[in-house]
Amino acid sequence: MTKVVTVFIIILLTSTAYSQSFDNLSGGNSAQTQFSDKPAQYILGSGDILLVNVNLWGHVQRPGIYSVPSSYSLIDLISSAGGPLSTARLNDVRVVRKDQEVLKIDIEKFLKTGDNTLLPILQPGDTIIVAGSIQDIFTQIVGLARDLAIIFNVFVLSQRLK
Repeated sequence: MTKVVTVFIIILLTSTAYSQSFDNLSGGNSAQTQFSDKPAQYILGSGDILLVNVNLWGHVQRPGIYSVPSSYSLIDLISSAGGPLSTARLNDVRVVRKDQEVLKIDIEKFLKTGDNTLLPILQPGDTIIVAGSIQDIFTQIVGLARDLAIIFNVFVLSQRLK
């Protein structure tokens, strides 16, 4: 029995040491490949259209990663994603650039004035966040309270049946 435990401990220590050395080796390679495998910021699409990858988060129909033509505006992107949800707060849309610059965009003002200078041209790696309204947060809290009340009601009814 002692021999089995000793062999098991040796195998466990050997595999741990091997995995640590492998992690160090792969960690060093990943740092080198991180810069060499950096994805292209622009992609050439069909018809020789220059595409950029942007992230779209928040209260839109289909949030996600989009490859859009470099000439696209914020309105074009949100339209491609199916448009904003009814709970979207269009006066507070944020564009976070790769250089950590954060732009606050008022789409409602654009919709009232039609001034295209209010909309930024999308850049590779931009993250666009469409915030939700206070009404949406209130609706979620009420929904949670409703669900808890149903669970409590089921619990009370099950206690009465006993």
